Amino acid sequence: MQATLRRLAKEGAGAGHIADAAVTLWRGVDATLSPIIGRRGVAALYKRSLYLIRSDYPWLTGVHQATVREGEFAPLHTMLSQQTSATAAAANNALLQMFLDLLGRLIGTSLAERLLPSMRDTPNSGDAAQDTSP
Repeated sequence: MQATLRRLAKEGAGAGHIADAAVTLWRGVDATLSPIIGRRGVAALYKRSLYLIRSDYPWLTGVHQATVREGEFAPLHTMLSQQTSATAAAANNALLQMFLDLLGRLIGTSLAERLLPSMRDTPNSGDAAQDTSP
């Protein structure tokens, strides 16, 4: 998914489109993880992630301060929409990476990757299966 946001930025998608895709991603993360760690757990990891990347993206501090309800991603959308496409994609990627790192520390990297398989920015580790039939 991180590669998708970078691709959108490279293809000239506007920051609003990047923000839409980012919020869709975060809603998916929230829907997947809420039954396991609770909405408050997801919100706590999200807010902690925002806090930890604030030195690289100080404008995200406003998102951290404005996010008051679990599953609330409108402040993120607003702030991403105000950036360039490349900056919006990079900031969301950094936020997601931090979130995944924290989640991995909480429940283990293996389980985190099984729950959110398409989120990490890592290449496939296995070889692709090949069809050898005639």
